[in-house]
Amino acid sequence: MGDLLLRGVDDALKMELQKSARRNGRSLSEEAIVNIQRALSLESSQPQTAGSRLRTIVGDQRFSSDELEAIAAFRKEPDRPPPNFE
Repeated sequence: MGDLLLRGVDDALKMELQKSARRNGRSLSEEAIVNIQRALSLESSQPQTAGSRLRTIVGDQRFSSDELEAIAAFRKEPDRPPPNFE
């Protein structure tokens, strides 16, 4: 297996990658590899459905039961009238 050295990675990007790695229980290298694989698979497998693209982006994350209840309650609310820009 080969190695890859990335130079010139700005601090903000590195910090986001580190946070993502911690959230997903992976090393920084593993997280970078997963993100590169996702990006390349998105490019090569177009077109995709919106749901499959979203799953690629968010991975295995799921809504909590509180979030699902809030979504269900929001769906039952009446539609708002469109804004009047006059």
